[in-house]
Amino acid sequence: MPQKTKKKTEILNVAEDLLQRRGFSAFSYQDIADALGMRKASLHYHFASKADLGVALAERQANRALKRLQVLDQAALTSWQRLDVFFKPYLYYIKSCERLASGAMLAAGYAALNETMQDRVAEYFLINRVWLARLLTHGRNSGEFYFGADPAVKADAILSTLHGAALMAMAGRDADFVEPLVDDIKASLGAG
Repeated sequence: MPQKTKKKTEILNVAEDLLQRRGFSAFSYQDIADALGMRKASLHYHFASKADLGVALAERQANRALKRLQVLDQAALTSWQRLDVFFKPYLYYIKSCERLASGAMLAAGYAALNETMQDRVAEYFLINRVWLARLLTHGRNSGEFYFGADPAVKADAILSTLHGAALMAMAGRDADFVEPLVDDIKASLGAG
């Protein structure tokens, strides 16, 4: 990896950690510079403005979701197994009680984001919504899932529940409720 690309990745990694813990508006280039032991001016070499950094973070999140779901589509798994794999990153953040996934944290501060960042955040959510609705449709058509709602509505309900759970866990510093919550989601899809 070329040095410039390596440094850019390091900056994105630190910025992503700060984003997940504080939110986009609550960290500065100085915070990143301090964490990396570099000058603020050096950050501007890689990302001319915080808005440019934010776009890169939002694109990173959307691209990561797309790649993860494409790999999941190729795996020889049942619909239930795919759902469990889909839940894993959500559950990781919920159980941490200290951070939100980048997409969720960006969505929480959506009104303060520039239009390009808003578009990337919307893309991230759309990728997840469409994929989950497609999984639910497939699972219902194959007889694995049993539910009455439109798959797109069910996908929205599941995603809303997961994102709400992440906020509750972070605010309450308690994620003990998450396993019964996931069991309830699965029961709503016909799990015994």
